[in-house]
Amino acid sequence: MTNLWAIARKELGIFFTTTIAYAGFGAYAFLMGMVFVSQLNRYQQATSIYLSRQRPDLLEQLNFNDSILTPMFSSGIWMFLFFVPLLTMRSFAEEKSQNTFELLMTCPITSWQLVLGKFVATASMIVVMALIPVVFPVILSIYGTSSGVSVEWNPVWSALLCMSLMGITFAALGLLASAATETQLLAALVTFALLLLGYVMPFLAARVEGDWSEILTYVSPVSHVTRGLQGRLLVEDLVYFVSVSAGLLVWTQRIVESHRWR
Repeated sequence: MTNLWAIARKELGIFFTTTIAYAGFGAYAFLMGMVFVSQLNRYQQATSIYLSRQRPDLLEQLNFNDSILTPMFSSGIWMFLFFVPLLTMRSFAEEKSQNTFELLMTCPITSWQLVLGKFVATASMIVVMALIPVVFPVILSIYGTSSGVSVEWNPVWSALLCMSLMGITFAALGLLASAATETQLLAALVTFALLLLGYVMPFLAARVEGDWSEILTYVSPVSHVTRGLQGRLLVEDLVYFVSVSAGLLVWTQRIVESHRWR
């Protein structure tokens, strides 16, 4: 365990002693802020229209979660498609390009400690990134109560949990791609391509019927996180993210371990 945490601290140190962490967190916060402001403006426009038309029935249907927060979180999961490959591409590929991977394999650490240490560091970065948007429902809770509408926090926590789990699963996939490739650019491209495939699977599932439609829907991570964004936290979604992450980490460990015998 000591070696694992040492590797995790080393990886986190690299993130925060370079511009990776600050640029990633700053860009994600900025983009989420833009989406939040856009959705807030739409909410205000809809409120003004319903008031001018004297439609209290439609006005009562407006709420912060459905009109602002859920669309914002839905946009946020697409941003992971670009940020995760940038965070994971250097994990193992950089060691190989700098010819330090073989030296690392001779250190008194196991391949599991190496993989899990890098995974813990990257997953921690992604969890922090996923929690950044919590500031926006806090703003609505403080300044939006005068309108008589309040934030429902259970769907917010459900959305943040599912976004974090999805990001952690993406991190495991990115580590696998980095371990299986020789350069950072190739690792980022492979990760991006595989994640993009996961994002488009629901669209493919809608075009087919029968068992294939159910298989594509289940395999896609977007299908599982969407229910969480809507406030429906299901056990099968949690099992999906945990099992896929574990499977990808086992695969990564096998690849790393194989380098010891080359």
